[in-house]
Formats: sequence, C-alpha cells, structure tokens
Amino acid sequence: MTTIYFVRHAEPDKTSLDEVYRPLTKKGRADSMRLTEFFHDRDVDFVYSSPYRRAVETVKPLADRYEKTIELERDFRERKVADKWIDDYEEFVEHQWADFLFRKETGECLQTVQDRNIAATNMLLLKHMNRNVVVGSHENAMGTILQYYMKTFGFNEFDRIRELRPWIVEFKFSGLDCIDIRDYCLDA
Repeated sequence: MTTIYFVRHAEPDKTSLDEVYRPLTKKGRADSMRLTEFFHDRDVDFVYSSPYRRAVETVKPLADRYEKTIELERDFRERKVADKWIDDYEEFVEHQWADFLFRKETGECLQTVQDRNIAATNMLLLKHMNRNVVVGSHENAMGTILQYYMKTFGFNEFDRIRELRPWIVEFKFSGLDCIDIRDYCLDA
C-alpha cells in the first residue's frame, strides 16, 4: 500500500501579492513546526512540494526532521487565476467549481489543474510504490485531487476547507487505485 499525504500550506502572508514567492506568516511558520508532531509516529520516505515558497516552507521542518530532500514538482502548484487581480474572486471560484472548464483569459481551468495534479500523483504512485510520501500543496490543487477520487466533492465541500491550514489529506492506494481518504486539520 502506498500512502500520499497532501499538505495544504500553512497561513501565508497575504500582504505579498507574489503568488510564487509569498512566504508564511509567523503563525504559519509555527504551524509548519506542528506538522512534525502530526507525523511523529508515521514513516516518511519522500517529501515533495509545489515550488511555491509557502508550500515549501510548510513541509521544510518535516523534511529536516526526517533528513529528506524536498523534491519540487511543478505540477503540484496552485492554479493560475489570471495575469492581474480580479475583483469578483468569490464569484469566480463558485463558477469554476460549477464548470471545471471555466477560466479567465490568461488563467487555468480546474480541469487543467486536476489533470496535471493527477498525472503528478500517478507519477509518485509508480515511482514510490508501497512507500509514504508527503506533498506540500494548495487548496485548489488538493480540491481537484479530492474531486477526482470522490465525485461528490464539489463547491460546498471545497468551501468548507478553504480556510483550513495546515490541512492534511491522507490518500491510501493499492496500485493506482485509491482505497481510503482521511483528512486532518492542525489549525487550532
């Protein structure tokens, strides 16, 4: 059995508008340290992350504890909304969850996000069969992965998890088949 733990990044510094280099807040850094407590009785064989700073910073203390190198996987990055700030963000998010092909002109649709995340997940499953893998990730990326394996996961379920950080979803696989999903929130 292969276990993949997707970890949604801890609290980001929203004063930084740079999507790629946005760091964690002080609380976010403290919460990332708490991940080591969550994993204290679990084996961690490999640590991967989206290349976005907040995801890397979230899994770094865990990687350090297990003396693992963080492998960056571009396909686990957050979805691109657009080239510029959009004012109707909440409406946009609902529309995307209602129609996985909806996108802004220069952004990604959720179908594209899901396709690349599932391809990256399958790569991990083939490469690290019967091992335990941690992946630093993002809310939309994780939401689309959940929707792939649980067809009933839609906007209402996604909306419930939007503020959970760090949030961990444990997927258990037999080969490429997902056989169990559990989630945990470390937010106090």
